Amino acid sequence: MKHRVLLLVAVAIIVSWGIVSGPMHDGRSAMILATPVASPKVSSAATPVGRSVSVANSVTINLGDAGFDPVYIESTNGHDLTITLVNTGTRQHSFRIDRYDINVSLNPGKQETVVIHSPSLGDFPYYSDAPGDEGMKGMLVFYI
Repeated sequence: MKHRVLLLVAVAIIVSWGIVSGPMHDGRSAMILATPVASPKVSSAATPVGRSVSVANSVTINLGDAGFDPVYIESTNGHDLTITLVNTGTRQHSFRIDRYDINVSLNPGKQETVVIHSPSLGDFPYYSDAPGDEGMKGMLVFYI
């Protein structure tokens, strides 16, 4: 009787091991199907950090010493977009969108309005090339 119980336990262990580590229906072993560990690396294609807005016909962008606000703007195309630029910083900043030949430099406390007429679909980066503004950028997206 004792041998029969030991035999049943041994068979149960062998069968269990075969189920857990044996080949699956596609030939892979179940032992390698663990969930991957999350990577702490940040994607180089990460969205700029800051406020995002969706607008219809107009938007105000603050140009500050810490960057643009908002940094991500969505708008539908098929109509003009009026952009009011306000320098809220303590030094000169600029606002450029190469695709639309927009290049505005503003001293502290100043503002200017530009209009993009009949924008095309797509993603259009904006940035400042004023001294000290390296990395100051945002994204303007026009969609249907």
